[in-house]
Amino acid sequence: MAENSSDLVVEAYQLTKIYQNRQIALNDVNLKLEPGCVLGLLGHNGAGKTTLLRLILGLHIPTAGWVKVFGKKMGPNAASLRCRIGYIPTNPQFPPGMTPITYLDYIARLFGLPAEVRKPRLASLIRAVDLLGASGDRVENFSNGMIARLAVATSLLNEPDLLIWDEPTLGLDPEARRSMLDLIKTLARDKTLIIASHNLGDIDEVCNHAAVLSDGHLIYFGSLQDLKGRMKRNHFEFDLEGDQKAITRAMQALKTMSEFKYVNLKQRRLEIRMSEEINNSNALANVFMTLADNKVTVISIRSVGMATEAAFLDLVEQEESRGFARAYKSAA
Repeated sequence: MAENSSDLVVEAYQLTKIYQNRQIALNDVNLKLEPGCVLGLLGHNGAGKTTLLRLILGLHIPTAGWVKVFGKKMGPNAASLRCRIGYIPTNPQFPPGMTPITYLDYIARLFGLPAEVRKPRLASLIRAVDLLGASGDRVENFSNGMIARLAVATSLLNEPDLLIWDEPTLGLDPEARRSMLDLIKTLARDKTLIIASHNLGDIDEVCNHAAVLSDGHLIYFGSLQDLKGRMKRNHFEFDLEGDQKAITRAMQALKTMSEFKYVNLKQRRLEIRMSEEINNSNALANVFMTLADNKVTVISIRSVGMATEAAFLDLVEQEESRGFARAYKSAA
């Protein structure tokens, strides 16, 4: 764990952004990113993901709160901090008429890289993103996959310590997407990354932490494993042995019990989800007693962890229901 704030790559405190004095895009967000974190930023359209990224980059000024990058306050004038960040926006655009070589050389000059550093780095990056054969072609003729690879090369040009990529697999075909995910895994060995994505499968594959935004609120921040395991202790599957009618009777009896919010039977496999506030030991005891009363034998039992997508949707659903309850109380 980072011992103090200067060890953190990103630290946000009560970060809030309001547009035109009426639209709350981000509301009181607190988070801390340690070196080596690969953060998956999740949320529906309009949840505040891009606003958060732009605040971390210093492209927007917070309405309240602050964000520090590498232990220093980020803002519009913090060019020295931005020089340590590699950024890919959603749907990156490149000037027509330029080639990968001319564009990367132009960006490298903006970073102030001398020719002896610039030229070998350009050659190395063009090879790394597999654009060597197209290095002299005009970018307006590139496919989505080629544009994505050029964006990656551009974001790595300054040898950044932090990478912020907004929807890096958006619009890519399966082969290009696979190439992008493999590259993220490689970079994650020695860099800190923030990956915003709608594709929860991508987040599941490459990230070790998750942040979930809903209507500008940060409703979850922690390890991806914890997010996926949120309901692990409340979701079980039983493989059963016994008369099928007896198994069905047991299932019907369980459905009448208030501690179970979901009971389903497929052949001889029983799936049960318990209510959040229920003590799972007591609930499981009731399952075993009900099965025993119907002379049904348990062959195996397993706890079922949630996939990232299911955990994310469950989390947002809970937050929305709480929001409704808050609004109802206010109205009352």
